[in-house]
Formats: sequence, structure tokens, C-alpha cells
Amino acid sequence: MPIFSPARFIRLALVVLSLLLAGNALAGTAQGRIVVFGDSLSDPGNAFVLLHDVEVRPFELIPAAPYAIGGLHFTNGETWVEQLARALDLNGSGPALAVPGVHSNYAVGAARARTGAPFDLSAQVDLFLADFSGVVPADGVYVVFVGGNDLRDAIEALIVDPSGETTAGILEDAVSAVATNIERLHAAGARTFLVPNAPNLALVPAIRAQGVGAQLVAQMLSAAYNDMLAARLAALEAQLAGETLHRVDVYALLNQTVVAPSLFRLSEVKAPCITPDTFVEAICDRPDDYLFWDGIHPTRAGHAILARRARTVLLSP
Repeated sequence: MPIFSPARFIRLALVVLSLLLAGNALAGTAQGRIVVFGDSLSDPGNAFVLLHDVEVRPFELIPAAPYAIGGLHFTNGETWVEQLARALDLNGSGPALAVPGVHSNYAVGAARARTGAPFDLSAQVDLFLADFSGVVPADGVYVVFVGGNDLRDAIEALIVDPSGETTAGILEDAVSAVATNIERLHAAGARTFLVPNAPNLALVPAIRAQGVGAQLVAQMLSAAYNDMLAARLAALEAQLAGETLHRVDVYALLNQTVVAPSLFRLSEVKAPCITPDTFVEAICDRPDDYLFWDGIHPTRAGHAILARRARTVLLSP
């Protein structure tokens, strides 16, 4: 039998071709690696690696740990970024804290953009650069999706400081942290970025439960944060050479989903799937009909809506 048969030659040629295609930025649907920085909305299991704890019944409206249901996420299945990575055939969406240097998703539940909190954005970027010895994958898609917890801090700060000065400082620090860490990644060689903005927190069940006043404050601060972020990202685009910065308008997408849920194959967009503080019937019968899993996190189906929008943004010319 020949050592190098025609069939083996064809298979080898296909492998080489696939590697060549993977080297092109978003050629077809292949681009190498996805690198993720963020919070619980993108956490694939890093919080569990750190905490070794899970949420159990009776659930809380805002969880302190990931759920055993659905694979140790802060939802009942894969997050949007894991679904996106699978759709685009991108490697590395698993928990980087579990398998450093292989997985490259550094998002951790409860993380903030600004410094000072455990595993804040700068700490995540530090860890990534250390894991990859400062040599970042040139063909990577770099996701920076953080700020929701900073927004929640900003809302709560108004109770302590009604002047709004503390709140304004939190928002400014969060936006600056996002911009600074994009600059750091760019300096290390990253070129393709995906940066979603913050959702309209007025629409999440935990804020709805606090009444109309809390919703108005949450809506104003969410919009203010996003305006500040958009301005900084525009400045970065003008400043950084060779960078492609894709934006996902999560704020608008959430608004659209709540206004017209049937377009997204949902039937419940206000109440969470879980019922807190009870052992009986604590989880809804049809989670895929719900937008929200708990007080602040979407269901797997809600994550899928964001994954589809992000895929469209990345593949648009």
C-alpha cells in the first residue's frame, strides 16, 4: 500500500485549505480564536472555577453564583458568546480559568469594567496577556462586553449620594476602563474587536420590581453610559491604526425584543423564568418562551437573540 495515497493527499489538501482560509479575517465563517472579556453575561464557567459553588433552590432574584442547570452558567444554557463562537467556528469560548492557554474566555460573573473589583476588566486582560506570553492571536475576535455591573453600582450610588457625582464618576471610570483595555489589546496585536453596549436595565425584572422611579433612573443611566461609550469608541477608531471595531447595540435590541416578543419567538419578556424564594415550581415549564432566566440574566433563548445579532454584525461588510 502506498504511504501517501490519493485519498490521504486530498484530505491533507483540504486541511491546508482550511488553515489558509482561517487566516483571513472572517473569511466565510472561520476566524481562528475568540477572546472574551466581561461579566456574567459572557461567563462560560469561570465563576464556578473560582467559587466552587452553585445556586440551589430557593433561588434568589439576583444570583450570587452560577447555576448547575445548563452547565455552570448564569443562565440555563450556553451564553450568547458561546453560541456565537459555535456558529462562526471560533475556538476558545470555554472558561480560561479552567484551561489557561487553551480556552480564552476570561469573563467572570460580577466583574466590573473599572478597577477595584475582583477580576475586573484590567485583571482579565492581564491574565490573558500572561497566558499567551504577550503574543496575541492575530486572527482573533476580541469581545469586550462589560459595564452592566458598573451601571448597577451607579444606580445604587444615587441612594448614598443624590447629587449624582459618585454615579457620574462610576460611569466615567467604566467607560475609560473599556477604552484603555482596548488600547492595550491593540498595542499587543489585536485588530478585530466586538464591543456590545449596555442593555436597558430598566427592562430587567430586578429593576421592574423596584417600581417606575427605579426604571426611569435605570433607563437614563443606561442611555448615558452608552452615549459615553459610543463617543470613546469613535475616538478610538480614529486613533488606532488597522483596527476593526464592531458594535452591537444591545440597548436597542432589548427594547425591540420587549416591544415585539413574537418576532423573536418569545411569549414572556417581563417576568423571569425562575420564581425566587420557593422550593416548589421554582422554574418555569417552558424556559425557551422566556426572555429572562432570573432578575438580570437572559435565558438561553435570550442569549441566542444576541448571538444572532452579533453574528450579523461581524459578517456584515
